Amino acid sequence: MGILIAGGSGLIGSELTKYLRAQGHQVNILTRGSTNEANYLYHWDLAKNYIDPKSFDGITTVINLAGSLIIGGRWTTKRKKELTRSRVDSSQLLTHYLNSNKTKVTQYIQGSAMGYYGDCKDTIITEATPAGNDFMAHLCVAWEKPSLELNPSIERSVIRIGLYLSRAGGVYKSLALLAKFYAASAFGKGKMWANYTHRDELNEFILALVKKEIPADVYNVVGENAFMMDDFILAIAKNENRSVILPSIPAFLLKWLLGEASATLLNSYRITSTKMAQFKLHKYHNLKDALNAL
Repeated sequence: MGILIAGGSGLIGSELTKYLRAQGHQVNILTRGSTNEANYLYHWDLAKNYIDPKSFDGITTVINLAGSLIIGGRWTTKRKKELTRSRVDSSQLLTHYLNSNKTKVTQYIQGSAMGYYGDCKDTIITEATPAGNDFMAHLCVAWEKPSLELNPSIERSVIRIGLYLSRAGGVYKSLALLAKFYAASAFGKGKMWANYTHRDELNEFILALVKKEIPADVYNVVGENAFMMDDFILAIAKNENRSVILPSIPAFLLKWLLGEASATLLNSYRITSTKMAQFKLHKYHNLKDALNAL
C-alpha cells in the first residue's frame, strides 16, 4: 500500500515510517526541503499552499501528524500562532488538495492529542467526552476540523495521542535522563492523571487502520489504564534502576516559569480508549510492561 505522511520527520512520524516500510509499504514523506524522489521526500509549502503532485503517486492513505512541538517554553502570542499555523494550515492544505485533485486516496488519518479534552481532573475520558476549553483543547479542535470537509469518498479517522513512549525521544528520554542523575521529580502534587501512547501500540494500531481491519472512527490511542503522574515518574526511574529523591516542583513555580504552557505539565487527563479495548488492540496491559518493552 502507498502511504503519504505529513510530519514524517518528527519522532512519531519517523518511527512510524520505519515500521510501515518494514511491513513492506511504500511511504512518502512531505518535507519543507526540496523533493528527493530517491528518498521518497516530496516538497510542500504551507505559505504557498503547495504540495508536490508527485507525492501522491501510488498513495491510498494520507496520515497527517504535522505540527510544531507543544512543549518548549512559554506560549507567547508568536508561539501560539506557530503552534496553530503548523497544525491548522497543514490540515487545511491537505484537505483542499484532496478535494480539488484526482488521487487514489481512500483514507485520511488525522493526528491529534489528549489535550483535546482539556483539564478533566478525575473525570474518566472516553472518545465520547466533549472538547475542553483551554488553549490546547482549542488547538486540537482546530487541528481536526478541516478534515471534516473531506470528500465523503475518503474515510476519515482521528487518533488522539497521549504521552508518547519511545527511547528515541519525547517524555521518556527526557525523564529517564533526569532519573539517571537522580534529578527526576513530580510536577505540582503529582496527582494529575495521564496516559501513554506506546510506540509499538501506535504503529500497530495505525497499520490496522491502513489495512482497514478496524473501521474509520475517532480513537484515543492510549494505554489500557490511566495513571497518576507521580507514579509515572517513579516507574520511569525504576525502569532505569534509579529512585526519585527530589521533592515535587511546586505548581506555582511552574506557572511562574511557563505561564499558560504549564498546563502541559499540570492538566489532568484520565483518558481511556473504549474502542481500542473493544478491538483488543492493547499490546501491553500495564505501565510496567509498556516501559519494559522500550
